[in-house]
Amino acid sequence: MNNQKEKKKQIEISIIGSGIAGLTTAFHLGKKGYKVNLIDPTVNSEINNINPKNGTQAALGVLMGNIYKKSKGRAFLLRQKSMKLWKEWLIQIDYSDLNISLEKPLIKLANSEKEYLSMIDLSINKKEYGIKLLDKTTLEFWNSIFEKKLIGGLISHQDGRLNPINLVKSLMKSLDQIKVNKISNNVIKIRKNLNSYNKSWKIYLENNQSIDQDYIIICTALNTKKLLKPLGHEIILEPILGQVIELKLENMATNWKKWPAILNYQSKNFVHHNSNHMLIGATLESGIKPSLSHKKEMLNMNNTAPKWMTQATICHEWNGIRARPKNEASPLLKEIEPGLLINTGHYRNGILLAPSCAEWIGLKIDSQSILN
Repeated sequence: MNNQKEKKKQIEISIIGSGIAGLTTAFHLGKKGYKVNLIDPTVNSEINNINPKNGTQAALGVLMGNIYKKSKGRAFLLRQKSMKLWKEWLIQIDYSDLNISLEKPLIKLANSEKEYLSMIDLSINKKEYGIKLLDKTTLEFWNSIFEKKLIGGLISHQDGRLNPINLVKSLMKSLDQIKVNKISNNVIKIRKNLNSYNKSWKIYLENNQSIDQDYIIICTALNTKKLLKPLGHEIILEPILGQVIELKLENMATNWKKWPAILNYQSKNFVHHNSNHMLIGATLESGIKPSLSHKKEMLNMNNTAPKWMTQATICHEWNGIRARPKNEASPLLKEIEPGLLINTGHYRNGILLAPSCAEWIGLKIDSQSILN
């Protein structure tokens, strides 16, 4: 056992990219005892959603793991594994001066008869996951909020959200404690290290610096293509924008105690933020710049927006770019070559699925380390 621990300490791993995929992979591998570098030019920058450095910092942190229509397959298994791991990780992550508890529950309102029929099936098939149909009184409350006769809805007592900014700050603090080395630099290129008997890969950084590594994990979203193409690998990723708008509510009288951690309606997520502020987020469009039409569409809600939304003031808005694989399932988890792995994270459920993606990387490296 001690020999295995010592062996891990000698294995050097560089993770390129410090979004949620890179952060959680670094945390997981660091906890396992590997010698880990986290490389990103913004890794030591201030963490906030006013000026987000990546898609994670422009997210709402929704954990919709149980209220998922499938009960088998890769996507279901990744969600279930991540929900389990988040419970374990929240005990291990240093959040002494921040609140990163899993805020629950999650309520999802039906937008169509078809969606409500699917909810009925979910309430029957996933009763053990704490999922129930909304009762008449609760539905009447949401009718009054959205000024619309709603068909129905679900409550998931185990789903919810993690505050993404507090989560990233706490993970960064934890990385310091487990001695993950943060390198604030751009990666120019990577190549196979043919001249070394020990380290398989070489990473070239700015300012003519380079480091030799046993493993490289690419978690750098759209920059993945630039790094892999010179090696002869074509990974096609398209940019997807996540957008969040913060509204200051002018005239809204409601019982905030009835609001869940996350309210999902018309594929949009609503979070009550402070006394009279609301966060509204959605993964809306392809591209790298948000369009005015998509913002209007999000706030208009198909011409059904309640008065408290139409009369509210936009006090802040931000967006972040995520990477969606083309012709392959997201998240993309793959060994490109021996010692070279990719973890794109998920363009829509990045924070939710981060632990299971990190675990996949860890298991792959563990298995190869044992063989070697």
